[in-house]
Amino acid sequence: MACSGCRAAYLTRLAWEQARYLGSATPVTRLLATTEQPERRQALETLVEVREFAIKAGLDVGGSYRKVADTGSATPFQVVTAAYQDRLQAYTWWYPVVGAIPYRGYFDRASAQSFAAQLAGEGLDTMIVEASAYSTLGWFDDPLPSSVVDRGDGAVVVTVLHELVHQTFFAPGEIAFNETLATAVAWRLVSQFLEQRGEGPRARRAEDSRVAWLGRSDALDAAALRLDEFFAASRAESKTRQEMLAARTAVYAEVVAGLARVDSEFVAKPGKESLDNASFLAEHRYATHARAIDDWLATQPSMAAALGALRQAHSRGENLYAFVSATPLSAAGPPVR
Repeated sequence: MACSGCRAAYLTRLAWEQARYLGSATPVTRLLATTEQPERRQALETLVEVREFAIKAGLDVGGSYRKVADTGSATPFQVVTAAYQDRLQAYTWWYPVVGAIPYRGYFDRASAQSFAAQLAGEGLDTMIVEASAYSTLGWFDDPLPSSVVDRGDGAVVVTVLHELVHQTFFAPGEIAFNETLATAVAWRLVSQFLEQRGEGPRARRAEDSRVAWLGRSDALDAAALRLDEFFAASRAESKTRQEMLAARTAVYAEVVAGLARVDSEFVAKPGKESLDNASFLAEHRYATHARAIDDWLATQPSMAAALGALRQAHSRGENLYAFVSATPLSAAGPPVR
């Protein structure tokens, strides 16, 4: 209520859409009683199983993912992200509890497109991403979107574990760390879940995906340093905006070529053949110094212990990247993006 103008209207609409989304949810047990289609039934049964697995793994499950919200076959969440064109820095919005966030969510495509166009008109790089799910960090009992169920049991496992990591540990304002951590923990738990299920080949494919993600993170980390150097040199040389943008296109072509050498499947995805600051940061925040986090996780007795240690480190005000790194990345950790 303290907000005003467009922000108040946005938050009011978001609250209404959230209530409508929660209201569309149906208990998984009821869906299982009426679902006959084999693939969908398998995905629903997997949702029950992975939720129980997450509890045993020490994740804070609460009442989340006991229901499925009917979203049709389409992804219902549209996320607008933006970045400054002349430096590798995300444009952020501030929200209660979670702090500064480099994206703004919508439940419909048209509103997201309108807002992205507004930001582009202000000279920002923009991108709209379809998010398969999101976490309210335990404030609500999050249902799983039916669009995730429609993608099969593999999507259910990865999505639920990733979002439950957020529900278990979330450092306000540390989005790159939060997303990279959730991805790292989820990949490790996915392999464990599939192994326990007796699905060795799928577990090994999940492990291959984790290794590919680590390679991509290494390439993105190196590219971020290259881009920081490029923008610093552009400022030192007093390049015009047009000159900087033209040279930036060439730098990003080099970045894409480097990514193709370590993860050709990633670069082959639509939209990855070219990058700008918004799309680069949208990828990098899910894989920022991932190898340091993943190596640290391998030293922990359990995921519950790891997340507990991070919670204590955060409460002490420690830099989380420095905490998980045997060799600190810098005196203050990686640059805030």
